Amino acid sequence: MRRARALPALLIAALAAPPAAPGPARAQTTSAQAPAAGVLPGASSAEALATEAREALQAADLALAGAEDDAARRAAATRAGAAGEATLAAMREALRQSWRLIATLELRARTAHDSGQAAVARLAALARAPLAAQAAQPAGPLAAARGAWLAAAMGPAQAHAAVEERARLAEAQAADVRRREAWARARGAALDLRNAREGVLAPGGVGALRAGLRGLRAALDDFQAVGPVADPLDPPPARPALPGAWPAPAPGRIVTPFGTRDALGQASTGVELAVPEWASPRAPALASVRYAGPIGGRKQAVALETAPGRLVILAGLESLAVREGEIVPEGAPLGHLRVIDPASEEILSAAPFPPAAFSAAMLYVETREAGIPVDPALWFALPKGESETP
Repeated sequence: MRRARALPALLIAALAAPPAAPGPARAQTTSAQAPAAGVLPGASSAEALATEAREALQAADLALAGAEDDAARRAAATRAGAAGEATLAAMREALRQSWRLIATLELRARTAHDSGQAAVARLAALARAPLAAQAAQPAGPLAAARGAWLAAAMGPAQAHAAVEERARLAEAQAADVRRREAWARARGAALDLRNAREGVLAPGGVGALRAGLRGLRAALDDFQAVGPVADPLDPPPARPALPGAWPAPAPGRIVTPFGTRDALGQASTGVELAVPEWASPRAPALASVRYAGPIGGRKQAVALETAPGRLVILAGLESLAVREGEIVPEGAPLGHLRVIDPASEEILSAAPFPPAAFSAAMLYVETREAGIPVDPALWFALPKGESETP
């Protein structure tokens, strides 16, 4: 089995764009060095992130307008790219909040509906009960009459509560549709912005880049015009407050631990798990799909953003069940793994363990905070010990 290698730098650079500028890049981070659980330094609510993004867009536009030489144009183009990523990050955080709100309102609407139905059933049962049966109530006929009165009084109130919950849910769903429409326009404008950055030194390049910034700002304005998301729940932690609180994304055993150095001395920035072929990796928490597609040497990969600046990267999949830009709930299947032939040349030539010790598939897991790879054991309850067939 080949050693776990770092994912391509260009992909990571594109994905790791936290709201606050991270410190100097490091090859790896120990548990003691890892940022604390919760929101990263500099990160805040979705509204605050959107305000910061709008200011960054305006500052980048002014920098482009005042750029007088190639060096200034390149610097302004870099600034514009960072502003674009900050804009998308703010929108993703708001969409995650919107998903949580809708899920909560759906639960409340079902609960209110069920309560109303139960009240109606109680009233119907009381109406069908003969007077003799009501008088035989253990607490006496007066208690039976009071119970019937309470049921009759509560029934309309519960029905009204169910109507109100359904109205709140419908309003939240309509708002979410409008946000997603603005999000789709923002993604298109961000793509135009990335393309324009490459030609910033060409004739008309600055104008094209400024047009991309204006498109992003317009999409952000439309997004925020929908109104803030009234999240009724405390947001879930970006990663578990206690190390290893999330279950492993798939059952298995560690083949390559975090930080293992290969023959060239390069440290692994993730872990590699030997897992059964039937295993389907699942999302550990509500997350945005930052990337879903092929990746060099590891077939297909999925990068999940659980909060601004926090990424879970899973690679080694044969097929994908999610698409870039989606919001996926906790436990959502992400795809199917690539099944490996234990007798294949790539396994037998480099395997440090007997071929029988290998599972039928391999899953690479990498976690990043503010662009810095950290030990996945800070997030997941990963299995211990040598590689073995689960």
